[in-house]
Amino acid sequence: MMPMNSPSRILLTGAAGIVGNALRPILRTRHDCVMLTDITEIRDLATNERFHQADLQDLGSLEILCGQVDAIIHLGGMVGAHYRFEDVLGPNIVGTHHLFEAAVRQGVRRVVYASSHHVIGFAPRGSFLDHRTAPRPNGEYALSKAFGEAAASYYADNFGLEVLSIRIGYIGDDISKERRIHTWVSARDLAQLIHIGLTHPDIRHEIVYGVSEVPAPFFDNQNATRLGYVPQDRSLDHMKSPDLLHYQPDLTTIEEGVVGGGFARTGFAGDPAKVLARR
Repeated sequence: MMPMNSPSRILLTGAAGIVGNALRPILRTRHDCVMLTDITEIRDLATNERFHQADLQDLGSLEILCGQVDAIIHLGGMVGAHYRFEDVLGPNIVGTHHLFEAAVRQGVRRVVYASSHHVIGFAPRGSFLDHRTAPRPNGEYALSKAFGEAAASYYADNFGLEVLSIRIGYIGDDISKERRIHTWVSARDLAQLIHIGLTHPDIRHEIVYGVSEVPAPFFDNQNATRLGYVPQDRSLDHMKSPDLLHYQPDLTTIEEGVVGGGFARTGFAGDPAKVLARR
C-alpha cells in the first residue's frame, strides 16, 4: 500500500517534556504547523510552531486544539517511578481518555500514543517479549500507560480511531547503565516510528517498541519492522564505557532481573521469586 501523505498540521501534547524537546526540531521540518501544548509555557517557538497552554484534564480545551489539526502525537502526562495513583489519575488516565475523546469528536483519525516499555516492566529479562505480550506494569505510572493502550484499542474498535502505541525505551544521552544499552532509542529513530504512525495506511491499533539498534534487545520488535521501521542509530555508539558490555547483571534481583529496572524496584513489596519465575 502507498503511504498516506504526512499531515500538514499536528498537535504535540507534553511538548515541554524531555521527549517533546528532543522531537520538536525534527517535527517542525516535516509539518507545516506544529501546535504545541503543555501546562508549562514554551517560549522558544520556531516560525511554524504555535503554543497553547492547556491541561489534559480540560476536555473543552482539547476539543478546541484537536479541531485545528490533522493528527496528534500524545506525549503528555507524568513520568516517574515514584508517582502514586492520585498523581497519574488526572494527567495520564483522565487526560489520555479526554485526548482520544476529543480526537473522535473533532474528526481527527490518526493518533500516535507515547506508551512505555514499563507496561511490561515486571517481565523477567530473557523472556520472549513482543507486541502481543500481556501487560505487567511495574508501578502506577506504568499502569496508567497500560490504561492508555487499552483506551487506544477501545477507541480504535469502537470509533475507528487509528492509533500507534509506542512502548518507548530509554531516550537520553546518559547510556551509563547496562540495561540502557538494550533499551535506548534516539530521537531520530523515535521520530521515524512516529512518522510511520502518522502515515502508514494500514493502522487500526498497533503496538511497537521505541528502541534503536541495540545488542541483545529486551524486546522482539517485529511489528515495527513489519510496518517499515529500520533503526538508523546504535546504542553502542553512545555508551559511556565499553566496560558496560562486560557487566553481568544479577538476575535474581528485581532491579536487574526484570526489564523495568529501577522503576520496578521502587516501592516493590512483592515476592521476587514469583515475579522472576518464567511463565
